[in-house]
Amino acid sequence: MRTITQLAALLVTILLFLFVVDTRYRLLPHSLHSANFNFLHYPGLVITDVTVTTCSSLNPFSSCTLDSPLWHRVEKELYLGSRWVSSAHLYVQRKKEEELTTADKIVVGLRVGRLDPGIGENLQQAETWEARPAGIWLLRSSKLHESDSDRAITAIDVLFGADVVEPRLGWTITQTPLLLDASANAHAARLSLRHGRPKSEKKAAPPRVRKDGRFKILQVSDLHLSTGVGSCRDALDDKGEVKGKCDADPRALDFVDRILDDEKPDMVVLSGDQVNGDTAPDVQSVCLLPSPTDLLDYTPLLPC
Repeated sequence: MRTITQLAALLVTILLFLFVVDTRYRLLPHSLHSANFNFLHYPGLVITDVTVTTCSSLNPFSSCTLDSPLWHRVEKELYLGSRWVSSAHLYVQRKKEEELTTADKIVVGLRVGRLDPGIGENLQQAETWEARPAGIWLLRSSKLHESDSDRAITAIDVLFGADVVEPRLGWTITQTPLLLDASANAHAARLSLRHGRPKSEKKAAPPRVRKDGRFKILQVSDLHLSTGVGSCRDALDDKGEVKGKCDADPRALDFVDRILDDEKPDMVVLSGDQVNGDTAPDVQSVCLLPSPTDLLDYTPLLPC
């Protein structure tokens, strides 16, 4: 009996050692990872490369399409259809964590700019920023254990507009938009990145009747938000006169914030017409706009 106990303890010790060492050096075979026996690894996708393609309908030799088995296209045209003959798309290479090989590099950093962001930085040995089109710079690591760390980029999205925000947990948006050959009136295209595992979204507390028996409901409708700040229609100043230039969306969201602070409702109902269809070519960017406001405390689900 004593011998069996010792053997069992030795086996458990060996297994724990293999699991811990595998998180850094990946000793176990891929079949174990794919079977989800190794619970220490992230069972999702990681980004291994990013690029931007541009093409012109006037040039028969240009193409915005890359090898589909290798590259995944983010289905948002980066000019939002504002160019007559030109188009651009963002492509990413991604792999399941258990499919990574020693030849793969994992994207652990992404920035947008004209200059190499590694200038003046103390990077680890063998880590350099790699240039990509549209001002994208990638920091990639060949260390396989990076796929399980919070450095690894596991998803990329594109959002548009000068006032665009990113309220989703675990996501950050690049301060500098993509460096595209776009007109001055084009909406800035920014990359939104998720590092590490998906985070659980915040859940709003269930509404309850107050101790005094009251329950206040605030209805919000017809915000008519746009991709970008939008334009005011017949906006009046403090003197009651029509203003010239006015950014509609920040003005509308600021008004909603003030109403929420003043009224302190128990529930907020978003009853429609939150998006202004004619000026919202990217609806997702518009739907995220109300989220940084106090609306997030009331509604776990966005209106669109």
